[in-house]
Amino acid sequence: MASAPFAAARQDQRKRLIRTIQTGRSRLGLDDNTYRDLLAAKSGGKRSAADLAVHQLEAVLKHMRAAGFEPQKPVAAKPREHRKLDDRPEARKARALWLWLHGIGIVRDPSESALTSFARRTCGGVDALQWARRPDKLVEGIKAWSARLLPAKLDARIASMQATGKLPLHITRQSWIGDQFPTRDPAAFATLQLAWQSLDEVDRACTY
Repeated sequence: MASAPFAAARQDQRKRLIRTIQTGRSRLGLDDNTYRDLLAAKSGGKRSAADLAVHQLEAVLKHMRAAGFEPQKPVAAKPREHRKLDDRPEARKARALWLWLHGIGIVRDPSESALTSFARRTCGGVDALQWARRPDKLVEGIKAWSARLLPAKLDARIASMQATGKLPLHITRQSWIGDQFPTRDPAAFATLQLAWQSLDEVDRACTY
């Protein structure tokens, strides 16, 4: 059994990690679904930071660091130029989309530099999101690009869920979208994202 001082120190560490993660959530512009998907991905399905163990919280924070969040400057670090993250609403939205797509396996590199590289191709050679005159164009570029890849991801996920008994064998991506979102364009990014999130609900219901 852990000693009382050790347990207290461990609890303090958890509290610090949770506070830092909440700051990272705000700085990166993560909406509630994206944030909780990240927690679940790093903890085996838990969607509240309060339920995560220390090593799981550390994994979440590591992911946020890779995405561009810097909680604090190391004391011994040499001075270096640091560009503040673009905090415009559309830039935050682009960052949140980028991280969500990383969480489901479409984006390989969740870092701010990788998003900037995508912006460079989409927004005409910019070297930072701050310099993109049309960050809304970046958001639409991410959506258009990922909409071409999401159908295959959905097909693979449905097959995996069928193999574990979470979905009936007759379900297809087309029938799932048609049943769940009959009035929506089945090829649109927003519909494909909603379809993925509705499968999240099934996954969570089968977990408990």
